[in-house]
Amino acid sequence: MVLDATLAQEISRLFDPATYLSLALLFGIAAQFGSMGGYATMRMIIAKVEGRVGILGAVVTVTAVFSPLILNDVVVLILTPVIAAYSKERNADVAPLLVAEVTFVNLASSLTPFGNPQNILLWQTTGISAAAFVAGTSLPLALSAIVTLPLLYVLGRRSGREKRDPVEPASVLPAAYLALVASAVFLSSVLGMSGVVGLGVAFALGFVFNLRSLSGLSAFDLKSLLVLYVFVASSTLGSVFLGPTLGGFAAAAASGTQPFSALFVGALSNVVSNVPATQLVLSLAQVPPDVAPKIAVEAGLAGNIDPIASFANILAILLVRRAGLPVKRAIALQAAIALVSFLPALL
Repeated sequence: MVLDATLAQEISRLFDPATYLSLALLFGIAAQFGSMGGYATMRMIIAKVEGRVGILGAVVTVTAVFSPLILNDVVVLILTPVIAAYSKERNADVAPLLVAEVTFVNLASSLTPFGNPQNILLWQTTGISAAAFVAGTSLPLALSAIVTLPLLYVLGRRSGREKRDPVEPASVLPAAYLALVASAVFLSSVLGMSGVVGLGVAFALGFVFNLRSLSGLSAFDLKSLLVLYVFVASSTLGSVFLGPTLGGFAAAAASGTQPFSALFVGALSNVVSNVPATQLVLSLAQVPPDVAPKIAVEAGLAGNIDPIASFANILAILLVRRAGLPVKRAIALQAAIALVSFLPALL
């Protein structure tokens, strides 16, 4: 009975309602973006950029710009069908395009505290400000981009630079909304408010842009949110039982000591996926605010290596396979390039 009470207290201590609320608000912001025509806006940008720098350049540009501002899974949902359609229309190899998408959607989303779910966990749990978070992730991610881009260029140099057929003009409101989302979150940090407040304000602003009251929630991806909740909750529960085994390793990783921290988080992410891996570290050890950006980079870049290491990877592969295109070569190339892009995380 005493053991049961102690276990219940430990689980209660590890459960953070603010984290779950933040994740829900993040999905709500993505729903607002989609409801106001965000998908059409992104497709228009892809079509315009492709004519200048080619389809691979367009993939990198769009993922680099949008992934830090909205859930990386949303970017994958919009971009992957475009990639698949291009490959079919031009009889082009889908592998370099898929590799570029997965690489940069994970890399760029690691920049901000709201670019992907694991960053939300780190941001909420450690209390680091949004500005400090970005300051800590910027340099290693920039280095990762620098060493990765030449490899992607060589891989996709035959992907083409043909202009696509004209596309229907799309609204700039979704892009303006994302700028306001970032501003609201960073302003809340400057004012010393919880990140939940900034996300809540950003979500509420979406109704102003949509001008359709609660209809903006029609695109809310409840199923994916519940799956993410299961990932986080199961990692929290697992940490209670795995503490004696992994506690010491997690504590060493949480100190930010390199290269151990990157190797541990990277290995764990490729076994259980980067969101549960991050939650496990946070549950087993005290992560200082200044180490949160390091773990964000480690988990984000590790998500590129294995198909199961990131939910965005799984989603992209499933969508390409559903389009009837092969994915084996892309998975092999992705692993090779990801190992190079992960190197800055060891610094």
